Amino acid sequence: MIWTALQAELRRELTQMLRYPTELLSEALVTGIIFYGIFLGSSYMAGGSILGSRLSEIIVGYALWTLMLGAIGNMGWGISMEAQNGTLEQVCVGPLSLRAIFALRSLANLLYDLLLTAMALLLIIVLTGHRIDFSLLEIVPFILGIAVSIGIGYLVASVTVLVKRSNQFLNLLQFLLLFLVMTPFTDLKGPLRFIAVIVPAGPQMGVLRHLAIGQSRFPGEAMWLLLAVVNALLWTFAGYVAYGRVHELARSRGSLGHY
Repeated sequence: MIWTALQAELRRELTQMLRYPTELLSEALVTGIIFYGIFLGSSYMAGGSILGSRLSEIIVGYALWTLMLGAIGNMGWGISMEAQNGTLEQVCVGPLSLRAIFALRSLANLLYDLLLTAMALLLIIVLTGHRIDFSLLEIVPFILGIAVSIGIGYLVASVTVLVKRSNQFLNLLQFLLLFLVMTPFTDLKGPLRFIAVIVPAGPQMGVLRHLAIGQSRFPGEAMWLLLAVVNALLWTFAGYVAYGRVHELARSRGSLGHY
């Protein structure tokens, strides 16, 4: 049943992508232009162009940020739209739980997000003239980062189930997430660097940052990869449990389908 539902969500995502190609192109263009604006602003504040490893770090962090936003927003806006359309309760009485449905939608939406990010990265490379060499090892922290975003997506969905409208909260969250992703917590000195263990995608971004600047082998790499797994499990479990509790609370109040 899970596989059938995933196939249905993939077909749904592919159909929408083919039917509205201008949406994908527009989003990729806007994403690339926003980064270029950040790049120009940072260069001006730094008193010169940002080149080399520092630019690679910023580009990789921005790519992870866009992927995570897709998974988080899909759950928050998804529940809000279902409630607005009056179909939230219908989805809840189906054979699959709402938690499972939105997890499958996030996985299916990942196809769209990967294509969007790839197009935006291509535009960024053209605009900045900076080339990034990706290694297969970078796939692991990217996947773990997406797992974190699904957990945060469940937390956002928990808020949306109760208040029904969370658009402004999501807008605020995207800037907070950008700050967390761009801050090099793993490079802090002493015990402070282990704050990255509880920061969403902190260890994942640390591994990606070192790989992006060519340090495929750095002290503690295996440790940070392990902590990235712990970080992904922590946020996914927290979000999954929190949504389950809030969902049952909304059902007991009879406010699940309200808007």
